[in-house]
Amino acid sequence: MKPSLRRSTAALLASSLLLTIGRGATLPFMTIYLTRVYSMSVENIGYALTIALTIGVVFSLGFGILADKFDKKRYMLIAIVAFIAGFVAIPLVDNVTLVVLFFALINCAYSVFSTVLKAWFSDVLTTSQKARVFSLNYSFLNIGWTIGPPIGTLPFWLAAFCAALPLGFIHFFVQKSVALDTAEEKMPWQPSVLLKDRALFWYTLSGLLASYVGGSFASCISQYVLAAHADSDFAQKVVAVVLPVNAAVVVTLQYALGRKISASNIRPLMTLATLFFIVGLGGFMVSGENLVYWGIAAAIFTLGEIIYAPGEYMLIDNIAPPGMKASYFSAQALGWLGAAANPMITGIILTNLPHWSLFVIMMVAIVIAWLMILRGMSVKAWCESPKVA
Repeated sequence: MKPSLRRSTAALLASSLLLTIGRGATLPFMTIYLTRVYSMSVENIGYALTIALTIGVVFSLGFGILADKFDKKRYMLIAIVAFIAGFVAIPLVDNVTLVVLFFALINCAYSVFSTVLKAWFSDVLTTSQKARVFSLNYSFLNIGWTIGPPIGTLPFWLAAFCAALPLGFIHFFVQKSVALDTAEEKMPWQPSVLLKDRALFWYTLSGLLASYVGGSFASCISQYVLAAHADSDFAQKVVAVVLPVNAAVVVTLQYALGRKISASNIRPLMTLATLFFIVGLGGFMVSGENLVYWGIAAAIFTLGEIIYAPGEYMLIDNIAPPGMKASYFSAQALGWLGAAANPMITGIILTNLPHWSLFVIMMVAIVIAWLMILRGMSVKAWCESPKVA
């Protein structure tokens, strides 16, 4: 790897870490924040968070697709500025509608940055480097989720300050010309291609269900504990246990496992990941008030996550043509509507069904997601260009 490329990659990985610290300081505790500050019910909180996350995902799709037409470095800088603006605004307003809108801005900006970041890596890295860097990035994301929650009770603008550092990293260390050094022959920018790609269709549907299960599991667990135990303090303790355990498992095992994902083993590995998800969800269901059980269940759940997440990224990279990387990753990001819908669905389930049924429904969802991945892998696009490494 060239020194300029290594420096740019390091700067972007550090930026990804810092932005996640800021997001980790807010997202898991927004349920508790809205309960304490605005006295909202669990169901109404579910609606509020779902609206914010949905707005963020939908708008990030359009912005992400456009990223293929513009300089990715400048695009990431603009996304970070919007990210910071949302953090600064939330504590300054005293209206729940504005809080939801600014939270949507934070999530939209974060999603755009994440999409363009993956597209940048996909454009400039070799196949073997991508597997390593995707896994490193996912490890850094989880380090961010470890550091973020402990500062979640501090002012939002502390998270904004943390998110501001990447502005300097990207401006000074990420070179615009890096992508040109290793550019492949690009296909014309045609967003209509996205609608015709059957593999992308199945992977996106799979991602929708998988992100419903794993994308917002921290806030989902907070809602579950609030409903089952009616204790916001205990909910905060559970989140403070689950997220660090999740991050610790990712940091220790993600790189070792993620870098070994290949076309020959991705099918059995995704199957194994699905089994880990199911066992972990079963553990959550029986954990009750025992924080040790919550931690063990989180560890098992995370074993599924560290295989599943980079596997999804590599599946998309395999089918995305040069010049359309950001567009494909943006389309994949539509799957995060599942995570966006999680708070609302969780609130409805916890209000109308037995509390334990929440995790049974998630088990069914992850099995269907696995079947959709198998369907996507069976179409012609996967067989023609097995580039996953």
